[in-house]
Amino acid sequence: MHKIRFLIPFLMSGVSAMQASAFDPAITPPPYTAADLDRIQQQASDRAMERFPKSVIAIVDRDGRVLVLRRADGTGSITASQRAIAVSKAGTAVFLSSNEQAFTPRTASFIIQQHFPPGVENRPPGPLVGVGLSNLAYSDVNYFRFPAGGRILLTRLRASPGGVPLYKNNRLFAGLGVTGDGTEAEFDDQPDYSEVTGADEDEAIALSGQIGYAPDPRIHGSEVLIDGIRLPYVKTPVRAATVAGVAPSIAAAAPPPPFVWPTDTIGGVSGEIRAPIISDPVPGTINGQSRLTAAEVRSIISLATTRAQQTRAGIRLPLGRPAQVFISVVNNPGQLDVAPVVLGTFRTPDATLFSWDVSVQKARTVVYYSTPTLALSARAVGFLAQEHFPPGIDNRPPGPLDGEQFDISAPLLLSSASAINGEPALPNGITVFPGAFPVYRNGVIVGAIGVSGDGIDQDDIIAASGAVAFMPPKNVRSDTQFEGGVRLPYAKFPRDPQLRNEVRPITAGP
Repeated sequence: MHKIRFLIPFLMSGVSAMQASAFDPAITPPPYTAADLDRIQQQASDRAMERFPKSVIAIVDRDGRVLVLRRADGTGSITASQRAIAVSKAGTAVFLSSNEQAFTPRTASFIIQQHFPPGVENRPPGPLVGVGLSNLAYSDVNYFRFPAGGRILLTRLRASPGGVPLYKNNRLFAGLGVTGDGTEAEFDDQPDYSEVTGADEDEAIALSGQIGYAPDPRIHGSEVLIDGIRLPYVKTPVRAATVAGVAPSIAAAAPPPPFVWPTDTIGGVSGEIRAPIISDPVPGTINGQSRLTAAEVRSIISLATTRAQQTRAGIRLPLGRPAQVFISVVNNPGQLDVAPVVLGTFRTPDATLFSWDVSVQKARTVVYYSTPTLALSARAVGFLAQEHFPPGIDNRPPGPLDGEQFDISAPLLLSSASAINGEPALPNGITVFPGAFPVYRNGVIVGAIGVSGDGIDQDDIIAASGAVAFMPPKNVRSDTQFEGGVRLPYAKFPRDPQLRNEVRPITAGP
């Protein structure tokens, strides 16, 4: 059986600058030009020419569009695998980062292992275990693409070093990814996915390209602690190429304009409408209960948004920032092999872009697995889906849902759910980490809410706040149920989550 552990080979200068990084929906990514892209790709290519001239280099913008794709030596073809790896690394770096935290694929690798921290036995899984099977090439929500919109086979979030985010004027605008040193980890049936812990040649090339476009060190992932454990950012020294200009110069096209999304103010927060707020389009009732209306969907999102702005972020810097998330509500189609329809998706300011796809994944996951007599949260599904059950106890058998994420999601790397013998009810796969709850009306599942963008406990409290008027009967909640004598979880909230006007400014300095 496939193991969840290997699902990812693949989660400011002064005070004024940090305050300005708080997103306003009217603010687009910072203006950048083809000259910026040329400088970045030239710096990376020059460094690659020293040892790995066949390296493939990609730059991907915040919308997931490929801006640059080249070989360092400017000659020869690029294979589909090389293209997918370079684009996925660049996309992972930009999709996991924001104006208030800078993450890399190495950061992702640290938080997706079967033990957190990696290598420590009898510890629970990482908070984003399984996130590598999101933002898949054939997701019906979000994916990496060519500028004209075409999908790129085999792309997904990746967790092998060689990707870095790119910033200009302290604002995120793209990610840079490199493959070429031959150390890529692929999906396999090995007992463990070996995290790359030391310096890495792909990462070295990416860091050379990032010179002049690096984030402020004070928002590096290495400044973020989860459960008191410091995350990594990179582990390779930054060095420019010994000789500049040795790689062929290949001019980049002018970057496309950013997508302009409709904006709205919901729950007192101005943000982006990524999917229109609508009533359940399925006619009639579901098991005698009325379906969700647009007004109810808006109310669910509003309650979640209000909670997000009152919740201290777990990953944003400086400390004391509010959580920023994607909030998605889906229906319960009540039919086999029919995907839950997205009834609305709202993005609060500067929420990480990987979270769009994941918020919908989470909501669909709980609709798929819940029943009238068993309300499973995303946390409960993940608890049942790990390679050891209960999670965090080694030498235990796998959970009853172990391997299902791979079986359902991996085919979407190559084709759409409608074109494969997969699961048409889950056209962007499933998620096995927290942040979603089923929505019930009088004991009947009418939909679900999914939240993604911050720590998993923060996602849980925000999603639960949205669903507060649509709770399942207590006796069917997963935390009243047992599997193999083990009580299942339902929700877990952060300790003392309330934000209290406590932002700690970062003073000017290196």
